[in-house]
Amino acid sequence: MDLRALEPIYSKLPEVAPPPKPLTLKQKLMWVGFALIAFYTLSYIRPFGYDAAAASQTIEFFQVVLASNIGSVLTAGIGPIVVASIILQLFVGSGIIEVDLSTPEGRRAFMGTQKLLAVIFSIFEGFVFTGSYVKALPGMEWIVALQIAMGSIILMYLDELVMKWGIGSGISLFIAANVSRSMLWRGFGYSPYAKGYFFQLLDSIAAGNIVNIITTMLPFITTLLVFALVVYAEGIHVDIPITWARARGVGGRYPVRLLYLSNIPVILAAALFANIQLWAFLAKDTPIAPFLGTYELRNGRWVITGGLAYFTKPPYDLVTKLVAAAFGQPYATLWFDILHAIIYAILLTLTSVVFGYLWLELSGMGPKQIAEQLVRSGFSLPGFRRDPRVVEQVLEKYIPTVAILGSAFVGLLAAFTDVFGALASGMGILLAVTIVYRFYELLMRERMLEQYPMLAKVIG
Repeated sequence: MDLRALEPIYSKLPEVAPPPKPLTLKQKLMWVGFALIAFYTLSYIRPFGYDAAAASQTIEFFQVVLASNIGSVLTAGIGPIVVASIILQLFVGSGIIEVDLSTPEGRRAFMGTQKLLAVIFSIFEGFVFTGSYVKALPGMEWIVALQIAMGSIILMYLDELVMKWGIGSGISLFIAANVSRSMLWRGFGYSPYAKGYFFQLLDSIAAGNIVNIITTMLPFITTLLVFALVVYAEGIHVDIPITWARARGVGGRYPVRLLYLSNIPVILAAALFANIQLWAFLAKDTPIAPFLGTYELRNGRWVITGGLAYFTKPPYDLVTKLVAAAFGQPYATLWFDILHAIIYAILLTLTSVVFGYLWLELSGMGPKQIAEQLVRSGFSLPGFRRDPRVVEQVLEKYIPTVAILGSAFVGLLAAFTDVFGALASGMGILLAVTIVYRFYELLMRERMLEQYPMLAKVIG
């Protein structure tokens, strides 16, 4: 299938025009700030016709990862955009869809088709969420669904705005922003109905409750530990020496980082787990419910109690039970919760590894694609012929192994954070730290290019 056949359709979609002239770093940051303000504003707008009394928060765990806020026009968040991108990447990588991404026409066809798919999935998920989690007043279902779809479509254009007028990716920016909001609220939020961990800690200290003091301190400790581990992991890499064929003696190193695939594996794993829970909820009254997932209505909320979907969520109260048991207050279900946590960690780690391997093969980051890029750019490996096949053989020794180890690391770290508790979900914190770190690198790069404009001609 040739994507250019869809050009008459996706060419009708509006797009964000690129800036007429290069922007300064200050101007780019202003546009990034505008996108953030727009994102936060949309996340607090309730759809017209929304029935708040009948709302459900069943997949609240994944709101952070999908940059969504159930009950607002951003109920679906970036979900449709991510799904559209994943499906298109897989189809292109497997050869089902033919497109040459090395040409401007191919890239334009790819981006146009991705935008068209995102619009279609936005409308589809708008109706799915309205029928499952966001309840509408009688006769208002389709109006609410279209408002949710429009929220995701607006995010798609805000992402395009950030990429063309700002710095980095808007999708990553929205995820980090949502995680930051969640961390601030859980850590220091206060309302008549809920207190953040900080105020819970003060209450526990005043009451002299040792168990509560420890359990309310752990989220802060876990969060700081994850931050430190991710920043440390960002510095772990294998350097492969390269030389530039056009200038004798000029060379450098091609770094293969431990987090070579960044947070992509855990994003895909989170999306899969979210879909398993969604399918289980939709099929809760069908014969496959005992296998896929069983639900019970408790205090007006649907709670997963069994099936595969049950093990795609961590046991949130395990740490409380462990601390209480250490002080002589054992729980009957403690050992089952420990087993639940182990199974969840194994599932998340293995899923991250599988998605990491697939992404490596299908996203153009494998040894073959990197070897071709290096040779095409005029680079070679010292002591080897300037042949893509030779360079590929050398890269094959490092890239797949490092990518799989990195995928296992992010999956295991996310599972550890979820089980032991933090100011946000494990996946959320992991995403936020890596996104902020990447944004910092891009910011330093932009600042360097602004100070030394001639460098732009050298490094592109």
